[in-house]
Order: sequence, then C-alpha cells, then structure tokens
Amino acid sequence: LGDRLVMVAMPFAVLSLPGAGLGDVGLVLGSSALTLALFVLVGGVWGDRFPRQRTMLASDVVRALAQGITAALLLTGHATVPLLMASQAVYGAAEAFFRPAALGLIPQVVRLDQIQPANALMSLSSNVGMVAGPALAGVLVALAGPGTAVAVDAGTFAVSALALLFLRPRPVPPQ
Repeated sequence: LGDRLVMVAMPFAVLSLPGAGLGDVGLVLGSSALTLALFVLVGGVWGDRFPRQRTMLASDVVRALAQGITAALLLTGHATVPLLMASQAVYGAAEAFFRPAALGLIPQVVRLDQIQPANALMSLSSNVGMVAGPALAGVLVALAGPGTAVAVDAGTFAVSALALLFLRPRPVPPQ
C-alpha cells in the first residue's frame, strides 16, 4: 500500500520543487527502479544464504529511514532533486533484498499444504494495494501534501518491521 502512495506522491513532490520539471520526476523515480534492478540478484542470493526474516527486517528499517528522511526533507522544505534521488536509490536497493526474502520465507511460516493459499493471499493483498494505494495517495496529497504521503509510507515499513519481530519462522533444513 505504502509503495503505491509514493508512486503518486513523488511526482507532485518533485514538481513542487523550484525549477524542477518532468525530467527530474523521471530521475527521482528512476533512482529507486535502477537500484532495485541492480541489486535484486544480489538480494536473491543474500536471501538464500542468510536468515530471511532478518534480511526483511533490515530492509524494512532501511526503507523506513529512507522514506522518513524523504518525508522530512519534503515537509521542512529542504528537498532537492539530488537528495530525493539519493534517498530513493537507498530505498530501491533495500527493496531488492526484501522481495526475494519474502518469497522464500512463506514456506517457513505456513504448513506445506498452505503454501498455495498463502501465495494467493500475498498476491491478493498486493493487488488490493495497487488499487487502494493510489486512491489513498490522491486524498493524502490533496489534503496534507506529498510529504505526508511519504511519511505514511515510512510508517508502513515501521509496522512491517514490528510484525517481523514477532514472526517465528521454522528453521531452513540444511541442504
């Protein structure tokens, strides 16, 4: 849900900066996409070699910090295109570690006969977020500004990290 907030809020945030244009929107959004693409293979290997729960937790903490810094820059009027590019690049790199670990963690937290329904539930919640996120972002941006929407995104990562702290996955059997 939070990721979809940013996809709507960030263009408004960038375009609100003095002298920023459409190319700058592409640079900021492209920063996270580029680092995600560059690091997703590393993230996949990392997720297979190290505890997935800890990998996801670290990713959530880094993304919460990156989005929290982004929100603070926007809300205080200190945001610049290079600073937003840097924070979004960190965000994208951290996301590259979360996704593969999340997929690998599912068999550790559900019974074997529940993997397919668990994957379906993950897909359903993702699709709901794709629809609800932009709608919520529109409301947040209109009422409180893009910085607030990014702050809400940072909060979603804090909630996710908290949930991961209480998760008790089964150990991965040695191969």
